[in-house]
Amino acid sequence: MSRKFVIVNHSATLRKIIRAKIRANIDDAVVYEAESSERALLLIRDQQCHLALYIWDGSDRTALEFFHQLQQLPESLRVPFLLLTTDGSDKTVGRIAAAGIRETLTLPCPSLQLAETLNRVCNPVTLRRDKRYAFQDTLFLLEQRGHALEGSVINASLGGMLCEIPYSDRFNWSLPATASINFCIEGETVIAPHLYSVVVQITVTRRHPDFSPKLLRVAFKFLQVPEESRRALEQVFERVRELETISGATGVERAVST
Repeated sequence: MSRKFVIVNHSATLRKIIRAKIRANIDDAVVYEAESSERALLLIRDQQCHLALYIWDGSDRTALEFFHQLQQLPESLRVPFLLLTTDGSDKTVGRIAAAGIRETLTLPCPSLQLAETLNRVCNPVTLRRDKRYAFQDTLFLLEQRGHALEGSVINASLGGMLCEIPYSDRFNWSLPATASINFCIEGETVIAPHLYSVVVQITVTRRHPDFSPKLLRVAFKFLQVPEESRRALEQVFERVRELETISGATGVERAVST
């Protein structure tokens, strides 16, 4: 899942400098620019951004007003706020603290420090809507236009799955495909069929001697989950939660297999 950041400042030059630093160090970032707080609020509403970065020189009150406007948004639209200030004086630091702003970074700063701060303030794990569950040796079948591939599931949720699958040039990885997951929980087989899926991230984890792809790690998003499949997934996840509670992680590893 991509993280969407919006950079706010009247200077296009400053915005582009920060944008370049982000894009050079964070692979999953989609970066928007806003010349005003009004434009930033529109982007947050329309694009469902995950973080607002305001570049502030300490001479205007707009940053503080924008911070308070963010706090007044509906909870579903509220996003973390990171203040990038070019003024690290005690007076400015005091004003920031008095306004209730907790996340700040003084510019200029190393690109790595900016990336670490962004990952802390906007952790990608916290953006997941559905809890993920890990499985041992669970298989799935992927079908597309008469071609089929079998792979292994690393983790899954109601929204998608992460898997490993052999590369095939017969598959068009940019187009949707249909997946069916085969779970085996304590000897009971549970199948979640007809999961209409699309690739959101793909990584080559193993290559042939000629460097062509051999094995892929692929994150799929479920576009459609039929009711039958939803019930199957919820049944499996509920059983995994019970096993975690009763037996801990060791019990789960023994119970979830194919």
